[in-house]
Amino acid sequence: MSGSDVGKREPDVRSLISGFGIGHAGVCSFSALLPLFENRAKDRLPAGPQSVIVCALPYFSGEYPRRNVARYAVCDDYHKTGGALLGEIRDSLAESFPGYVFVPFIDVSPIPEVKAAHLAGLGTIGLHGQLILPGWGAYVFIGCIVTDLELEPSPVVSGSCPQCEACIKACPTNALTRNGLRRELCRSHITQKRGKLTPWEENEVRAGKMAWGCDICLDACPLNQNPVITNLECMRRSPLPILNRDNLDEALERKAYGFRGRKVLERNLALIDAQTLEEK
Repeated sequence: MSGSDVGKREPDVRSLISGFGIGHAGVCSFSALLPLFENRAKDRLPAGPQSVIVCALPYFSGEYPRRNVARYAVCDDYHKTGGALLGEIRDSLAESFPGYVFVPFIDVSPIPEVKAAHLAGLGTIGLHGQLILPGWGAYVFIGCIVTDLELEPSPVVSGSCPQCEACIKACPTNALTRNGLRRELCRSHITQKRGKLTPWEENEVRAGKMAWGCDICLDACPLNQNPVITNLECMRRSPLPILNRDNLDEALERKAYGFRGRKVLERNLALIDAQTLEEK
């Protein structure tokens, strides 16, 4: 394939993807992402991968000031909804470019997704480690489609995280630093842990009042203020911002945190319920 042929295909791919309601997509070279994450999903990569098509899927569906789950968990499980959307795009790409292989990934992926999105020209990387998409902030999922089709990489966007450290200063446990995330101190990580928590961890769940996750660092980012409601219907459908024992069965079936199981969520609910009683 000549260089001119390669260059013509990247706009065709972006145009195709925009037909699915995704306004932010780009391409980066597969080789620029090495080394990959080592996980079982790596076995799904096509032979001779050349390019990674990256799609940003905005998920902000409303403010919900009383919510007790992270913003990304308000919508239905993005592994399923986003995965289904990427599957439709894959099928369309395969039809448009016969003879080439397209393999979608979202979250459970060997691809360093945030790095891929940055190199594909979708946005910059904040001190909080998340992609910042102009106009949408960090409230986006990242989906990748790896292909053996050689595509011209998208230009990397100019500008950067303002380095204001608002996210670092807002972190209540000092888990977030300029050197990265100290995972064991992160409230979001703590809410996801199985088994018995330490007394300190239990206190952090109580203090955070979240049954799942923590958005404090993201909410503090000046580039996340006044976020735009997602245009993707699959991310707006059936929001569940407040988890409780009455809707737990529904949440386990439909929401992204359902994989963690009932015991972890019941433990977290008991801890934040106890905190609410203490405050009355």
